[in-house]
This record gives sequence, structure tokens and C-alpha cells, in this order.
Amino acid sequence: TIKDACLNESTIVHTINVDDNTVPVVIGSITSTTVEGCSISAAPTAVTSVSALEALTGNPSISDGCTADIDLVVTHSDAVSGTCPIVITRTYTIRDACLNASTIIHTINVDDNTVPVISGSITSTTVEGCSISAAPTAVTSVSALEGLAGNPSISDVCTADIDLVVTHSDAASGTCPIVITRTYTIRDACLNASTIVHIINVDDNTVPVISGSITPTTVEGCSISAAPTAVTSVSALEA
Repeated sequence: TIKDACLNESTIVHTINVDDNTVPVVIGSITSTTVEGCSISAAPTAVTSVSALEALTGNPSISDGCTADIDLVVTHSDAVSGTCPIVITRTYTIRDACLNASTIIHTINVDDNTVPVISGSITSTTVEGCSISAAPTAVTSVSALEGLAGNPSISDVCTADIDLVVTHSDAASGTCPIVITRTYTIRDACLNASTIVHIINVDDNTVPVISGSITPTTVEGCSISAAPTAVTSVSALEA
């Protein structure tokens, strides 16, 4: 209001906007978290308040110049990548009363570090034969392994039986029998591995086959010393 000496007056208006354009202040970071699991469902539940955010590992500090912590709105979005581990990039957004926003990221690794579970064992097997070629062919699947003598049970918390990879290695020793130590390795989708051993004995229990006979021999002499010298080889016997 503007007045002159005789109190005549005029007015002019000034509009003043007091606005909050300052984003919430985020100090520090959230430490990456690793959890055991098979899918994103194993990830911890997202928090929904500033106090809960500040309590996460790493203890970040969050504040705003105009809005009290309890009134700051916390939301999140997740982006997923990878397999072993599954990496979840969780972005928290903190908004004040005037919708100014800041973000903070929490990286969550969901990883399978649990080896396949094997219950029981494979019963030792003995086969007739002369060499390791007589050993049974190694199996290549969990269902076939579970069908071997002894019926071991094999399972994995994250990988279906049909997707478990079965490999083997053989170590041979001895002669009668030849002992083959066959070690099966079962790997899940994250390459966690367990082993089970199958002992295979390859043994020759078949007596030599003799066909025909030796014709009696008559020699001139006075005592057993006149008998011909005994032979010491099969070829000489067959002659």
C-alpha cells in the first residue's frame, strides 16, 4: 500500500512462492547382500520406510530439509539378471512431500551353493571277465544311477533330477580281480557337485578248457626215470 501526504493510497501485489525443490539427502550406501536360494523369491522383502532403509546393512543415512523422515515415501523397483548368482538390482526411491526424489541401490545376490544330496550307496558289482572292457557301461543320468544295485537316492534343492549332469571317472588296480573304482560326479545347474563310488570287480573264475586227451605212451626202461620229461607249456602239451 502506497499513501501520499493526504492519505490517498494505491496498492500493488507481490506473489511469493515458497517451494521445496531440494531432494532428500542420502549419505552412505547399502552393502550388497548374498542369500542362498533358487529364484528371486529367496530375496529379502523390500523395506517401505526410511527407518527400515537406514537399518539395512551399511546403515545409510537419509534426511530431508522440509519433510520429516516418517513422512518420506519409500518405493522400490527390481531389475534381475544372471543365473548363478541371480543378481537383483533393487533401486529404492525416497520422495518428500513436494515429490522431490533421491535413489539408493541395494544389490542382492541369490545364489545356489548347496551340493546335490546323495542318500545310500551303490552295491559293489562282480563281473566275469579278463580286462576292464568287461565292466558294465557307466550310466549318464540320475534315474539310471538310482537304478543301480543298492538304489541310492539323489536330489537337489534347485535343479530337477533330469537336469542334473552325471559324469564319471574310472581308476583300475589289481589283477584277480581287477578292481575298478568308478566315481560318479553329479553337478547341478550352478556346478555344485557331489560324488558316489561304484566298485566293480572284474574277475576270471573260468577254468581252462581241455578238449581231447593225451594218448598213452610206452617207453623202454627199467624205472620211472625212463619216462619222458614232463612238458611245461601248453604248446608242448598240444604237441
